[in-house]
Amino acid sequence: MRKIWILGLALMMILAACAPAPQMEEKTEEKAPVVEKAPTEPTIGVKPPVRPLPSERQDTAPEPVTTAPKTEMNPQLRDLLKRADEKISSLQYLYGGTETKNLFLDTYFVKGTQMKIKTYEEDYYVREGYYDTIYVDLGIGCCEENSRCQSHNVNNMGKKFDVDVASMNIPKTPYQWSKEIPGDAQLVGPQTVNDRSVTYIKFAKDNKQYELWVDDTYGVPHKIVVTDSAENAVKYQFNDMQFNGLKDADFNAPCD
Repeated sequence: MRKIWILGLALMMILAACAPAPQMEEKTEEKAPVVEKAPTEPTIGVKPPVRPLPSERQDTAPEPVTTAPKTEMNPQLRDLLKRADEKISSLQYLYGGTETKNLFLDTYFVKGTQMKIKTYEEDYYVREGYYDTIYVDLGIGCCEENSRCQSHNVNNMGKKFDVDVASMNIPKTPYQWSKEIPGDAQLVGPQTVNDRSVTYIKFAKDNKQYELWVDDTYGVPHKIVVTDSAENAVKYQFNDMQFNGLKDADFNAPCD
């Protein structure tokens, strides 16, 4: 019996030695899942700025301003037009044309920046507040014709009347028209207007055709015709033109 008990104990010890040792359960620390960030999309219509390398940078200068080349004026035309500056000190003329229904009624006197207009009046009765002469540069009107300005019960002589010159439709003077002729105008040839020798000139501007009859001696036009694309023509004409006969005293208003 004793031997059997000893053998059993020995067997149990052998089995215990061969049995695997119990393993400790390891606690693993859970890590939060890594979320990859989606690439940022650029704003629509906006490109990110790109800074050039220092070696690639260049100083930008403003583009040079270019002007159209001036048209060289025909020597014959230049010689004709410069006579207006060289030979004219004053002008006197009757003005008429399309806007006056081809009636030449008002007389214009021009000397430098001074201008006066002698107005035509069909009514021969003396009226209160009437004046027959406008001093444009002074902006006043005076009554100068005694027969039109004074009667037994009306006397406008010596009275000064304010005139709104800005509202008046004062036509261009012959001198002003001569300054609008371009360098590429065509000299057609010699003609005659109001018994004076003139040069017939043509040019196109702003879709209109211009025709001018320029005085050969004084370089200003006696007549201008402007025709538009619809063949509508407007005429401006200066009759009885007199040159260099006015003095500064002629522009002293008697009612000023």
